[in-house]
Amino acid sequence: MLLKIFIAILLMVIGVVFVAYLVANRETMTAERFRDGSGYETVTLSHGTTAFRSYGLVGAPAIIFVHGATLGSMTYQDYAAPFVSAGFRVVLYDQYGRGFSDRPRVPFSIDLMRAQLAELMDHLEIKVAHLYGVSLGGAIVTRFAAAHPDRVASLGLQVPLIGGANVSRSVMVARLPVIGPLLARFFAIPAIIERGESFSPETEAGRALMEHFKGQFAVKGTERMMAQMITGDALSNRMDDHRTISAAGVPVHFAYAEDDPEIPVAQVLTAIAVYNSADTHEFTGGHFFSYGRADELAALYAGFIENQ
Repeated sequence: MLLKIFIAILLMVIGVVFVAYLVANRETMTAERFRDGSGYETVTLSHGTTAFRSYGLVGAPAIIFVHGATLGSMTYQDYAAPFVSAGFRVVLYDQYGRGFSDRPRVPFSIDLMRAQLAELMDHLEIKVAHLYGVSLGGAIVTRFAAAHPDRVASLGLQVPLIGGANVSRSVMVARLPVIGPLLARFFAIPAIIERGESFSPETEAGRALMEHFKGQFAVKGTERMMAQMITGDALSNRMDDHRTISAAGVPVHFAYAEDDPEIPVAQVLTAIAVYNSADTHEFTGGHFFSYGRADELAALYAGFIENQ
């Protein structure tokens, strides 16, 4: 009798959790619908549609921005004007699983992101580019440069992920076996949204950015790819790639924050030590120190490129 009661209670709890899981689903639209009217161009690559924007003359030296794990390419639109004024072509794009790009049904991995960048460059007929990666984007361009050093004129790394990021316990629960996907919806994804909201400048542009950022979580497949980003190799150690890049002689520029709570400064300094003459700039202001400093950071990187 007690066993039957226990089983009944267990089934009831499972049923309540399942219903709550369905009710908590945020995903109500396709990526195609989300990007409608965005002003972004699109190209269909091997794993899905990639949304991008291009500024400046097509024949000018190209700088491609690769965004981080949370905030998409819209975050870096302010960088376009100063680089275009300096004579560059600027390309912004959204990685698979974020922003206006597709959420393909393939595992999120560092090499999936590398392949997306390579195919986008091929589509744009860019043989060699300056790559500028922020946070996780820094890990992606590092992986790309290690695999394709002949296609990289220089590497710009802003608060780059080196040996893995410090993430909250709420995000870490997505890594638990079996129940990880369930807990991701209730804890990890809300924690990621809260992290993004912490970067919420009270300006019209800032509010538009936050609306876009939160809106992307309504796109079908976002939760799955975000969870895979946390559980897969995307946040893994990139030191071997840095050693490969150093040996290949690719010029590297670092802009980082000494008070970054997510990317330990000791990791960044370890990566810098791999290079004979990396261009380095230390700031304060945490992981999002760059807000409002696009002109300054663009000038530093443009000057670095000109001195090569």
